[in-house]
Amino acid sequence: MRKIPLLLAASLLLVIASISSFAQQGQSSVRGIVTDPKGSPIPGATVTLAAPERNFTRTQVTSSEGQYLFKPIPPGTYRLDVEMKGFKKSLIASLQAQVDTPTDVDVQMEVGSVSETVNITSADAEAPINTTDATIGNTFDSRRISDFRRSTRR
Repeated sequence: MRKIPLLLAASLLLVIASISSFAQQGQSSVRGIVTDPKGSPIPGATVTLAAPERNFTRTQVTSSEGQYLFKPIPPGTYRLDVEMKGFKKSLIASLQAQVDTPTDVDVQMEVGSVSETVNITSADAEAPINTTDATIGNTFDSRRISDFRRSTRR
């Protein structure tokens, strides 16, 4: 009989610990609008977000306004592919999704064959500014953390 309260207390502690650890895991989102060369939205385009090293792939079709949204996704580096008949395939090979920060990626398609690919690169080396809401989030790699630790020990 004395084991039942102990078992219940241990179970409650386990549930509380798992909830708090889940709450501390930041999520991200990737969203945007797919347009043609004149800036008109392209409905029905296939948009794929992938991180092959993590075996992560999501695919969706743009809305009637040309919009897409991948939410929630784990922060990290992704590849974004956009395809539509009559247009060249667009590829963003390295897209950073930051912690608790929406990533906006608008894609302007070029007229051509789907067998042709347009590689889109971003000139933004700095973290993006979140203009949507008041959340702040950054992703740090282990090298940046080690460099910071070394600089604070001096």
